[in-house]
Amino acid sequence: MAVLAPAIFVNHGGGPMPLLGDEVHAGLTKFLRDDVQKHINLKEWKAIILVTAHWEESQVTISSGKHHDLYFDYYGFPPESYKYKYDAPGDPETAQRVHNALKDAGIQSKLDSQRGWDHGVFVPMMLINPEANIPIIQISVLENQDPKQHYEIGKVLQQFRKEGIAILGSGMSYHNMREFRYGRYKDAAVNKEFDDYLTKVCTAENESERKAGLLAWRDQPGASEAHPPHAAEHFMP
Repeated sequence: MAVLAPAIFVNHGGGPMPLLGDEVHAGLTKFLRDDVQKHINLKEWKAIILVTAHWEESQVTISSGKHHDLYFDYYGFPPESYKYKYDAPGDPETAQRVHNALKDAGIQSKLDSQRGWDHGVFVPMMLINPEANIPIIQISVLENQDPKQHYEIGKVLQQFRKEGIAILGSGMSYHNMREFRYGRYKDAAVNKEFDDYLTKVCTAENESERKAGLLAWRDQPGASEAHPPHAAEHFMP
């Protein structure tokens, strides 16, 4: 019997900066490279279903190729940041099974064998698993940013954990681009209230409490500061 694989959420940082030695990202780089491994056992993972904030579609879209090139969906960075390689295989069979499972649950989805893996995939994975020896199925979020629909998608994906397939959400619990640009070096944490709320909700023992808390996230203090209206794609994973 396969070990129940984890479901985890990681901050993938700004563009390729966690890979470039950026000082502001030093803590995040260490977390992805060293600390995540304290809580997981990559040798037990048969595959990874990775939900990325950088792929928004009208319906769930699933990468289904045997191999996917990298999609450098950022600009203005040093030349070396456009030469990264991450040659983990795709997994067409599991992609098809995810597609079928979503369909059985009444959730529209489609397969995509062409789109490359964006930096929501390869930046954290280059640090978490540099050996690139675990198959990855990249999955989009919905452009409507509807929390209930995303929760239902998560319920479908959860069944694959029983097979040793990990679920990895890649985004940010705080993603306010204006604050990043103009408040980057402030000493005060600007999202503590919302972050405390998320900690309380995500650690609730009762599933109904977790669900209710996540579905009501937009109404919480600090939510709109963390994710401005219509710009919550980084929260959806």
